[in-house]
Amino acid sequence: MSGFTLPGAIHTGLAAAGIVLGMVQFLTRKHGSRHRAIGYAFIYALLIADCAALLVFQFTGGFNILHCGALTSLACMAAGMWPVLRSSRRPDWREKHYYWISWSYVGLMAAAATELVVRTLPLANAVQAWLVTFSVTLAVTLVGRALILRHRPAATGPV
Repeated sequence: MSGFTLPGAIHTGLAAAGIVLGMVQFLTRKHGSRHRAIGYAFIYALLIADCAALLVFQFTGGFNILHCGALTSLACMAAGMWPVLRSSRRPDWREKHYYWISWSYVGLMAAAATELVVRTLPLANAVQAWLVTFSVTLAVTLVGRALILRHRPAATGPV
């Protein structure tokens, strides 16, 4: 664990938990107390993981595009929870919740895939690392988009 900081360790552990929780949500029925409990665990894990990510500066020494990813994740989660938490739900609340939470998971998977590739491939320099980061993120995002569109919920029904 050379080079790990406490915020980095918190970020990594809770992001890993988010990957598992998000996959469970994706593979199971979207209704009832189990869905809500796992969903809240996912949101809380990523909320803390993203905040911890904002405290990690080892890659460039300062704020960078990866921090923008954490902020985007926080925005997606907020946008995904807003329709659920509103006291008067709009007719399209279910779709908005699904899309925004799904995109937060796609972002998490893109970050995880990028981290795995960047840490395991022998990259010669920072330019290669950024190109790989862009390529992997784009690939995961395109696959995620296809899955989001394929599995979107009906406009009506329980969530």
